[in-house]
Amino acid sequence: MSIQLEVVKFRDLVPLQSIPRFVEAFGAENPAVEILGSDFRSVDKILINELPSPEFIIISKSTIYAQLPAGAKKVSSVSVVSSKFTRTNKSSQLTFEIGDKSRAVEGMQKLMQLFTKWMLQSPGSDIFNPERGGGLQELVGVVSTSRNMGPILATVTRAVQNTVTQIRSAQIKFPQLPLNERLLSAEVVDLDVFEAQMTARLRVSLQSVAGPRAVAEVGL
Repeated sequence: MSIQLEVVKFRDLVPLQSIPRFVEAFGAENPAVEILGSDFRSVDKILINELPSPEFIIISKSTIYAQLPAGAKKVSSVSVVSSKFTRTNKSSQLTFEIGDKSRAVEGMQKLMQLFTKWMLQSPGSDIFNPERGGGLQELVGVVSTSRNMGPILATVTRAVQNTVTQIRSAQIKFPQLPLNERLLSAEVVDLDVFEAQMTARLRVSLQSVAGPRAVAEVGL
């Protein structure tokens, strides 16, 4: 089985139960919140108001104290990100980074990384493969609202379908490619537009020829 450097990270979002109170875990000058959940043993990072928490302490399996980002006076959102890759229907959070420690990926993670990169790529951006790319990156900055989803959903669906066609065509040339790295299908699960944050969140479900299916969430 081949491996590849991980540059697209897919990480499970750990379910939360509540954020009951503020605590002084890092001193009075550094406000923090108590976060309760089911299992925090694999937590990799915490995002508060979409920003990384400078520091957090895992108190127990179900409790974390997380420091608020600089300048934050209240908590509007919290995401607890696991170091694990999920294959659940809830989807994985996606980020582009290599990180402090390089890591290799294989199997389904490698397939999802390939699909995401090709889906976002604009045709013509690669002089060696000018036709490659689903063109989804071109949606960034497009003005749209939740009341006019038809055109944007059509563009997203077309980007996904084009990427499937391109990858399956390219993989035919590599008969020794492992089945769990060979793309069978991909489909749009849902697309949500958040007008206040001026963002859109797309969930795409991928299935390999070997059978496993995984869902990735992409923010635009």
